[in-house]
Amino acid sequence: MTFLLYLGKVMLCSGILLGYYWLFLRNRRFHHYNRFYLQATLLLSVVLPFVRIPVLNTPHSRMSHAVYQTLEVLTVNYGEEETGKAGPGALERLLTLENALYLFYIIGIVILLGLLIRSLLYIKRISKQYPFERIGGLKFFSTREPGTPFSFFRSIFWNNDLAFNSRDGQQIFRHELFHVEQKHSTDIILTEIVTAFFWFNPFFNLLKKELKAIHEFLADQYAISDNDRYAYAELLVLQTLKANHISITNYFFQNHIKRRIAMITNNQRTRYSYRSRLMALPVFALVFCSIALYAQRSANSVTKIFRPGYAEKPITVVIDAGHGGIDPGAASLDGKVKEKDLALDICKKIQQLAASYNVNVVMTRTDDNLPGGTTVIHDGLRARTEITEKAKADLFIAIHVSSTDPKNPDPTRSGIEVYIPNKESDRTNQSKQLGSVLVQELSTLYATDPTLKQRPQNIWVLEQTPCPALLIECGFITNDKDLAFISNSGNQEAVAKKILEGIVNFKNKPAAAANAITTGQPVVKTTPVEKPKPATVTAAPAVQVIPASMELPVAQTQPAEPTASLIESAIAIAQIPDPVIAKISRHFNRNTRYPQKLMESNAEAVVYFSVSVDKNGDFSNLQFYNEAPAKASPLSKLTVVGYGPAPTGQLSAEESQNLFREEVKRVFERKADLSNSVPQAEQYFFRAAWVLEKDIPKTV
Repeated sequence: MTFLLYLGKVMLCSGILLGYYWLFLRNRRFHHYNRFYLQATLLLSVVLPFVRIPVLNTPHSRMSHAVYQTLEVLTVNYGEEETGKAGPGALERLLTLENALYLFYIIGIVILLGLLIRSLLYIKRISKQYPFERIGGLKFFSTREPGTPFSFFRSIFWNNDLAFNSRDGQQIFRHELFHVEQKHSTDIILTEIVTAFFWFNPFFNLLKKELKAIHEFLADQYAISDNDRYAYAELLVLQTLKANHISITNYFFQNHIKRRIAMITNNQRTRYSYRSRLMALPVFALVFCSIALYAQRSANSVTKIFRPGYAEKPITVVIDAGHGGIDPGAASLDGKVKEKDLALDICKKIQQLAASYNVNVVMTRTDDNLPGGTTVIHDGLRARTEITEKAKADLFIAIHVSSTDPKNPDPTRSGIEVYIPNKESDRTNQSKQLGSVLVQELSTLYATDPTLKQRPQNIWVLEQTPCPALLIECGFITNDKDLAFISNSGNQEAVAKKILEGIVNFKNKPAAAANAITTGQPVVKTTPVEKPKPATVTAAPAVQVIPASMELPVAQTQPAEPTASLIESAIAIAQIPDPVIAKISRHFNRNTRYPQKLMESNAEAVVYFSVSVDKNGDFSNLQFYNEAPAKASPLSKLTVVGYGPAPTGQLSAEESQNLFREEVKRVFERKADLSNSVPQAEQYFFRAAWVLEKDIPKTV
């Protein structure tokens, strides 16, 4: 959590809670409750942003099975140059807007803490200057100081001009005695310290004033009785002193005179007071959920989405935020935005989203420093390659932002560019394949150069890393359109998602598709249809079952030896998928479960079925088959993987098959959302495989 994010959460939390107080609790007569509420608002606002409570969540992959082809590679003389160039001087690095804001913030804290210390020293000085006598457990000082009488912790500072034994004197004494007994000074010191550190937060300043008013309301109630409340109000008006008061004491002639008199003279009970107080609980719960809870994947429950060739092992990718520290990289035309900051923002977005894509991200830097804590640019480049070697990474991706000459910017240079290594090798060929995947992914989001780039002068991190490597220039920082796009946090997250989608699709492509990538020809995997296998009873780990299935089907054909026409048909289906099949598969994925009875029996099966869809998107005519029917073309595959407890019983193959079919019926009794999808066929055929994992899956 960054410091600015923390301060923003503090302000949000205090604003919501104080807003509820202002609307429903302020100027009500339940002062003890209001005191507690304001204290809780202060503490929760400061502490709650530090609390992070994980909520188990199983993200569903949005990857689609796609086919890619290698793009043209173009050699250029421009682009990223990783050479040792002089960075800004020490004075220039210090004189930044960010540092100026931090300095202004610290000055505010120092001033307010100084005023607090001065008030404490004043109380200490007058406590030594005037004599006191002990009354019970408190000290009673007789003074002639302006602003008295007032109380501070276990001390009451009295004004000798006020007769102690008079009716007015006794009421004022009871007032100050209540402050002492209720430890109101503790509230004030705490709010003064918190307000000093959060002086920019207007809600804390309002809270401090309201808490002092509540103290006075409580003390006034204690000091008077029903018979003399109007006389007490008259005392407040006639003897209000005009002297300056210090802010950390509880003095009798406090401000809020109008509100205090209203509270004293108003003897009516407010209706619905209990309702107003109880409604604060949902407000606290709302703030708590908004600030403290965050989604985290379950350690024991995982939804898997299987597709041909998809790897279950996490992909380790080194994500390198270009430049950093003394090396700012390129800058916007006005000099306010630096490449190193934009690159780091995008990389952090990739790191935050990576777990949902089963990608293990290793960052070369996470703050404004060169990798490895170095202070020399060349050492930072070496540290990047050392980090990659140590992590045994599968891929290396460097994130940069390009630029043109700031003195003579070229407005025609725009869009995202992808660079690959220069030397010809197997690693470079794999980098070409990865680059082709990412270019096609990114081009759906923003203008992207359709050719891969190479530089005659080697780019260090691309040539020295031991794995397939890319450098992505996420637009031109000297182009206003590109700068506006890549500076937006939402767009940065969208770019991060596209990069992660490309990584997963590249790493988990089928072997046949890998061969197609080098030739530029699309390939679709065609396999013979499997016969349904009977239920088996095998050992399974005691892990809670979580269903999983494909979101997008893979076209299949029935013959074991596919002909050329079948392959062409499969290619056409893969290139133009039926949206109804995709939505039915997604509906199946979201609603299916592995029946508990079958889990306990370790039963597995394959269920062939078909379903009809009319023009209104309604299901009908659900049919089951013992094997794939001859007319099933295409046959869409669905896979449900479960992790279950140790076996406790055994079912026959027929019983298992019937229970699995009942589960399919249950799923299709729920209406799916097939809106905006025109059926391309009357009947759709599916093969659903129910598989029990024998090993507990590892989560990311």
